[in-house]
Amino acid sequence: MDTKKYTGLFILFFLLFFNSFSSEVEKAKEILKKGKKEQYEESLTQFDRGYILLKKRQFEIENSFSYVYYSANQIYLSSFAILDPIFLTLGEFGIENARRHIFQYGLIFRYGLTDYIQTEINIPFIYRHERYSVVGTNKGESTADDYGLGDISLALSVQPLKETKSRPALIVSLAFKTKTGKSPFDLDDPKKDLPTGSGYYAVKGGINLIKSIDPVVIFGGIAYSYNMPESVGKIYTVRTESGTQSARLDKFYPGDTVSLNLGFAYALSYNFSINFQFAQDYTFTSQSEVDGKKSDVNNSTMNSAMLKLGTGWALSNRYSLNVALSMGLTDDAPDYVLEFRLPVRF
Repeated sequence: MDTKKYTGLFILFFLLFFNSFSSEVEKAKEILKKGKKEQYEESLTQFDRGYILLKKRQFEIENSFSYVYYSANQIYLSSFAILDPIFLTLGEFGIENARRHIFQYGLIFRYGLTDYIQTEINIPFIYRHERYSVVGTNKGESTADDYGLGDISLALSVQPLKETKSRPALIVSLAFKTKTGKSPFDLDDPKKDLPTGSGYYAVKGGINLIKSIDPVVIFGGIAYSYNMPESVGKIYTVRTESGTQSARLDKFYPGDTVSLNLGFAYALSYNFSINFQFAQDYTFTSQSEVDGKKSDVNNSTMNSAMLKLGTGWALSNRYSLNVALSMGLTDDAPDYVLEFRLPVRF
């Protein structure tokens, strides 16, 4: 028996087997690494659905709850301005020292038409509680409460460019806001009734960029909202230096809004991340047509800037929990906003 010959064959077989096994191990490692990378990227993008689209035929329902505290005379709600124009349009800034508490529950449905096209519908329900004092009276504080359906909005998001090593992903979005909420123009008594909607339609278009730099994702975007003029045709009684008089509000022209956002998310693990975001909305001067005469609305230009701190926790492949606290940086912004979101995928 040629021992050397068999020994050589055994060594050759062992080397071939070991090399093949090593190759399979490396492949397995790559697959595992790829899976973890996808899970990692998912954890980073859980914080804001505006920066990652659903896969084809994937469906998502999101429950969101937010509390807004506001101590100024104008408010922002769901990125669309609510000017309380009954007071502004007639030249009488009728509320001062307002304290507003706004609770909003949002039911959002999303569906992926393709891997790069997503549709969305947002149905908000709003409860408002307000404490305020009126200029020129000694009645002290007054309170008002109201609730109801807010302004439903529809959105379409498209991702024309995928992310590469040198290029960020690009997402283009188009949204349409209805006026299903109670309009400020339809209030029977502005001192007791509160609006739950803006009272006008709006169309908003924007672009978002997102780039992952392990272990950080950087994102930013810009948007423009065209707030459509609203025909009112109501007569209001206003105070003047000589007493009171009636004035007909024919039409209201809300100022358009430019929005900017910039931020980043940092993954602490494969299923938990933290994020920081700066967001700013600038609304141009509104106009009103009273008794056939068109003029600018005083104090209607607004600059709302906020700093948002949030966390994203992927509870499973289907569930995630997002918590965020936003703090106002300008007088026109809410003092703070606390938000909870629970999206569920199917």
